[in-house]
Amino acid sequence: MLADALIQYLAAKRWLGILLVVGRGHGDREFAEDIRHAAKKFGARIVQEKPWTFIPGARRTDTGHFAIQAEVASFTQGFSYDVLVVADEEDEFGDQLLYRTSDPRLVAGTHGLVPSAWARPHEQWGATQLQERFLHRAKRWMTDRDYAAWMAVRAIGEAATRSKSTGPAAVAAFLRSHRFELAGYKGARLSFRPWDGQLRQPILLADARSLVSVSPPPGRFLHQFSELDTLGVDKPETKCRMG
Repeated sequence: MLADALIQYLAAKRWLGILLVVGRGHGDREFAEDIRHAAKKFGARIVQEKPWTFIPGARRTDTGHFAIQAEVASFTQGFSYDVLVVADEEDEFGDQLLYRTSDPRLVAGTHGLVPSAWARPHEQWGATQLQERFLHRAKRWMTDRDYAAWMAVRAIGEAATRSKSTGPAAVAAFLRSHRFELAGYKGARLSFRPWDGQLRQPILLADARSLVSVSPPPGRFLHQFSELDTLGVDKPETKCRMG
């Protein structure tokens, strides 16, 4: 869903040429595979894919930033692209790519413009209230993992209330039914996909200070049942079935 959300935005902007930079970790390779799949799905193209192997030995020295700047400039030369998409789940090098590319290009993916379930700059659809309540109680800003935990507990409470039962089977059945809806401060009614149990939800695209966009963009990527199902693996694409 995160990769699809990012590529949807790039496709809507007509920024279709992607330089994909992949780190060494397993999570990096998984995210890169999702980006490849999303690019094919929404008509973008990966013009070049490169592994990141540079390990600076002196970033904290007085001239360390010159070495990184030279490396990134050289690394991104020699081909034309619109956006550098970075797959660095371990947060090893992604920040080093911003503002250092040979050509003036946007950086997105795990760094720069980041797709996520929740983001610090999100304040629309009443989200400011949730942000402030969490900050007051937890003494820190809400992360996407916090948001997922909060939504999980809230979904069970909502299902128990509306089904008028606390039985696990009744609650689970209601959660998966077409009658279940959940408000999530994202301007859409959320629900669970019956075939794999994944939560249908808009994905936020933000940097550290600004909410840039929300995917899917209204009316841009159509679906016969729900535009939210354009994010992630749709029912015809999977053999996964909930027990």
